[in-house]
Amino acid sequence: MAIVSLAQARAHVRVEADYPAEQLQAAIDGAQDAAQAYLNRAVYEDAAALAAARDGYPEAMGAAARTRDASLAEAVFIEDLVERTAAIDLAKLQYREAAAAADRCIHGIVVNPSIQAAVLLIVGHLYANRSAVVTGTISTEVDLGSKSLLRPYRRVMMP
Repeated sequence: MAIVSLAQARAHVRVEADYPAEQLQAAIDGAQDAAQAYLNRAVYEDAAALAAARDGYPEAMGAAARTRDASLAEAVFIEDLVERTAAIDLAKLQYREAAAAADRCIHGIVVNPSIQAAVLLIVGHLYANRSAVVTGTISTEVDLGSKSLLRPYRRVMMP
């Protein structure tokens, strides 16, 4: 789902139409991913897309549980203790990851102007700072205003 279009990003960072789309698209994709990761929830284009994701939750969790159970049942037959433990740990990890992905979907949010503005701010930051190293200047950390825009919608998860 596109929170920000290529045209919106081009206008935001003020580049011409001939600027390579793949370079800017990588920043858009990264910005959207970062925003969703910070929010701990998926962002949907509209209420219908959110409802469809929520409708798929029971099947997603059922499939994850079936896969875990099958992997655990197969692990019983592994003779080597280290390999059996690794197979069990992997089955449990895959289930936790599937459950977390499904959880982000059911707690999803429909895109709003704050989320869109935050993604554009991140795109601008990624465009302006295309390198991890800055030479010849005094180093200062730039506060990302995107977090201020996203914080009210963040789903805080306790361990």
